[in-house]
Amino acid sequence: MLILLIGASGCHHEDWQTQAINNAKELVREQLKGPTVQFSRVQFTGDSRSGQTCGYLERKTADGGAVDTRFIVFIDGGGGQNPFIDDPSAPYPINKDDFALNWQTQCVELGYSAG
Repeated sequence: MLILLIGASGCHHEDWQTQAINNAKELVREQLKGPTVQFSRVQFTGDSRSGQTCGYLERKTADGGAVDTRFIVFIDGGGGQNPFIDDPSAPYPINKDDFALNWQTQCVELGYSAG
């Protein structure tokens, strides 16, 4: 019986993280008005109340190439500043230096690994 409870608990944990990641991707797509935006190296860090989805999105360039751009989506809404996208044209964060700080403290220091 105990094994079943542990297994069920693990599945529930994964379900909310998967949902948080899917919601984050959708929010980024809406912000960029890009339904075909591709994502890579996406991970969830933190917990179900104050965690965040961190990762990279691929943006097409004018010359037909592509560039990887980092993003963070805060599960608690980020105080209305969601998503953070590491791009000068993105509305959030307003202070672009805030992105680097949040990437370090909210992604890397909480276990994000791009490897």
